[in-house]
Parts: sequence; C-alpha cells; structure tokens
Amino acid sequence: MVDDGARRVEVICRPGDPQSSPLRVRAGDEVVITLHGSPGYGWTPVEVVAGPLTVVETRTTEGAAHAEVRAAGPGEGELRSTSSFRGDRFGPQTRLWRLLVHIDP
Repeated sequence: MVDDGARRVEVICRPGDPQSSPLRVRAGDEVVITLHGSPGYGWTPVEVVAGPLTVVETRTTEGAAHAEVRAAGPGEGELRSTSSFRGDRFGPQTRLWRLLVHIDP
C-alpha cells in the first residue's frame, strides 16, 4: 500500500456550539463531518456549495448528519447543512451550518 500523505480531518458540531472556524486542508485530504441534532430538530444532508470538494458519502439519522468529503484540488470551498424544527412548520427558525474550507496543493 502506498501512503499518499492524505489525512482524515474530523469536524464535530453539537447543539449550541459556535459556528465552525474555517478549515485548512491539503488536496486529497478527507473531511469527516458529524452534526449532532435531535429527532425533532434534524439536519439536512451536508452538501458542497462551492469549490473543489467532493461528497464521498452523506447520510442523516435520528436528527444527525454525517458526511465524508474529499478535497479534490486546491482552492476554496464551502459546505452547508440546515436544521429545522420538524414538529411545526411555523416553529423555531431554521439554523444554518456552514464550513469554509481552504485547500492547499
């Protein structure tokens, strides 16, 4: 097996945590994201909004979102997910989670 130097970087967000700081990775690195929620206030799947990022896997379970994203090349990218109250469409406001990713060559 050849070691290409790629790393796995974990990002975990729990209810009440402040917005994530920008992340710096290298091309080829994998970012593993876990957004904790609750069954009544769940996250949408993590998506790439911009930049050289590729979603390898994404899933939601019991209000939480899990994703594996690969930095495909150098540049800047952004990941997002939203969390809404499921019990009442007029309930608490939707929350936005976003992560800016700076990718070095």
